[in-house]
Amino acid sequence: MLDQNSAAIGRFDKSFLIHMIRDFFVILLLVTVAEFVIKAGLVWTNYMTNGEDEARAVADDLAENVREIMRNEGGPVAARTVYPILERNWDDLGYLIAIEPSPVTVRSIEAGFGFTPKGIPAGDWPEGAARAASLDIEAESFCLACHTEARVGEVLGTVTVRNYLARDFALWFEDVQLTAGFAVGKIVLHSVLLFLILRARLEPLMGLRSVVSNLARAYGGLDHRAEIRTADEFGALARDLNLFLDRVTRLVAELDAVLQRVSAVNDDILKVQGDLRDRIDGVVGRVRRLEREAMLAAKREPRLSNAWFDAMRGTVSDLEAALQEADGRPGAGALLEDLRAVVANAEAQIATSEKVFEGLAELGDESERLKGAMAEMTRLEERMKSIVETCGGLVRRIRPGTGAAAE
Repeated sequence: MLDQNSAAIGRFDKSFLIHMIRDFFVILLLVTVAEFVIKAGLVWTNYMTNGEDEARAVADDLAENVREIMRNEGGPVAARTVYPILERNWDDLGYLIAIEPSPVTVRSIEAGFGFTPKGIPAGDWPEGAARAASLDIEAESFCLACHTEARVGEVLGTVTVRNYLARDFALWFEDVQLTAGFAVGKIVLHSVLLFLILRARLEPLMGLRSVVSNLARAYGGLDHRAEIRTADEFGALARDLNLFLDRVTRLVAELDAVLQRVSAVNDDILKVQGDLRDRIDGVVGRVRRLEREAMLAAKREPRLSNAWFDAMRGTVSDLEAALQEADGRPGAGALLEDLRAVVANAEAQIATSEKVFEGLAELGDESERLKGAMAEMTRLEERMKSIVETCGGLVRRIRPGTGAAAE
């Protein structure tokens, strides 16, 4: 798998179109080479299976050509002109031929026409794999006009044909040389035509690539849509991409609406938090003031000490003992009860004051803890605001033009 950060992505030489043309060119070239190789195999197969039959057929045709020449009255003279033509024609077709006159033909032509017929001598035929066929030409009644010394049915000459495998391959190679240029031209022409066709057919795909590129670009909007130009797979892909973008746009709009609601709730929280902070600060201040005033009052009017209470209790005990010795002086009992009531009331007030001071201290501590909780709530609100700003920035990056939507 190719790394998505690779520099090769998007290069012209990595284009799908270039790859397609290159592969098509290579395939056509390989097909052409394979065609030439198959033809070479067919040449060899045909030589091995039909070489002798083809040589025999050529010998039959050549013998018939010789008979046609002998049907003319000036046949021996015409043969001197026609034989080289036959040799050249059959040589072009890959066959070596020989027409060798018999002794009776040589004597007849020398006596009647004054020259020695040579026919087409075999000469020094090359060595190598060859298929050969020979056919005797027998005299017929029309031949006796020129071949005066021959009789009907007598051999006038022999026709020999050779078909060489090397010559078949030489003809195959000539055909390759002749057709290779046309094949290369055809390949180039087909590649150019394929390039033009692909460029026209891939135009919708290039449009899709442009849309995706705009979407992938940093801070790109979601308002780009692919143009549906065809009803084929590219058209279906463009339609599906547009539907996907519509769905993403709706999701972004819903996210934007949620962020707006969260932002509104955050503003309400800020207002409530500010009001609550002011109230808590006021309560904490009042509690601390009351605590300070109580402490100052306690300093201005010090409470009775334990020693004073002990002294008062001792005095009450001494007074009670003295009254008992005096057999209860009138009014002394009431005074003693009043003193006891004063001592009990003082003790009750001292206990009440201590409870009040303890309650004020606890209320002050609780107010401090509440103030700390408010500070923690403020930090949470700041974090929530940071999240809202981050989400708002994300929405603005996805859908430019909604700058203040999430703020």
